[in-house]
Amino acid sequence: MAILLGGWLFGALIIGGMAAQNFSMVDRLLNSVDSSRQFLNKAAELPPGEARLMLRYLASELNRFYFQAWEWIELILGGILLALAASKLKNRKLTIGFAIMLGITLLMRFYLTPGLTFVGRSLDFVPRDPPPPGLAYFGLLHTTYSILDLMKFVVGIWMAVVLVRLPASPGKSQ
Repeated sequence: MAILLGGWLFGALIIGGMAAQNFSMVDRLLNSVDSSRQFLNKAAELPPGEARLMLRYLASELNRFYFQAWEWIELILGGILLALAASKLKNRKLTIGFAIMLGITLLMRFYLTPGLTFVGRSLDFVPRDPPPPGLAYFGLLHTTYSILDLMKFVVGIWMAVVLVRLPASPGKSQ
């Protein structure tokens, strides 16, 4: 159980870091003297701002794909951990904690992520000055997603503490 939970927590950190890096990579590529000269020449051939817009769109689509794939993995991990906690260990704290984590993941996967994807795609090529009407709603969805993801991570840390404190029993693996 500890390995599965550790993988879930580690994966959450990796996916969050990767998403942030995808967007910052766009500006690093376009502003770096270390970027390929061929790339910079091709980017310069586009109308002003077009290369950045296209690369940010690519980063958005990559993030959408990664988050959706990760959420399916989380559902599998959460289902396995909940089943193990409820049936093998019969530990109430673990069962409740994994149920909370799985519930949050279900909410994210089937409500927030589709909303973020739909609204995000509607904003991908819309000018930001003045801010488009959907931008505030996207911000609300994104903030809600981030808060829920953080809550899920905190519950996961709590589950790790509960697992570590379980008394070792012969013949039982954690």
